[in-house]
Amino acid sequence: MGESQNQVNGFIFNTNEDFNRAKEELGVIEHFKAKVDLSNPNDVLKLYNRFIEKNTFCTPVGYLFLKELQENILKSGIMKPEEIQKINYVSQNSGTKTETKEVDSLALNKYKEMAQNLKIKLRNSRIINVFFLVIVIAMIIIAIYSDKTVFINFENEVIDRYAGWEEELKLKEKNLEEREAELNKE
Repeated sequence: MGESQNQVNGFIFNTNEDFNRAKEELGVIEHFKAKVDLSNPNDVLKLYNRFIEKNTFCTPVGYLFLKELQENILKSGIMKPEEIQKINYVSQNSGTKTETKEVDSLALNKYKEMAQNLKIKLRNSRIINVFFLVIVIAMIIIAIYSDKTVFINFENEVIDRYAGWEEELKLKEKNLEEREAELNKE
């Protein structure tokens, strides 16, 4: 049996994503093994609780390390098996697929709703545009076929009225000038 390239700590990973995650977890484990005194049960308990609370590990490499820490705590006798926090295993494949499906479903529903709103707005815009187009066409038709003689007649009446007033004013002005000339003679 040959060596696999996607192997970490005795586990073979099918995807590069899982393989990379396992390598990161192995690096974290090695870091804490170097920094923390694993022979001190209190330090081991603190480290174990911290990893459990933060859900630090999600690959078999990390869970195996958590199980080792748990066994060390139980062997030291500082906690009873019923008192220690349990390791919560979350399947990465099924959880990720379910979450992805839920996210995709939510996004799809959101975009369907947005598309529906845009269709409604487009329909309303078309209705308003058609309404305005009808009004403009009606105004053009009215302008072309309307009886312009009414306006022309009204305009002629106004012009005649002002022309009549102008003649009256000239006549009155002439009469005033004549009277003034008679008064100046006297």
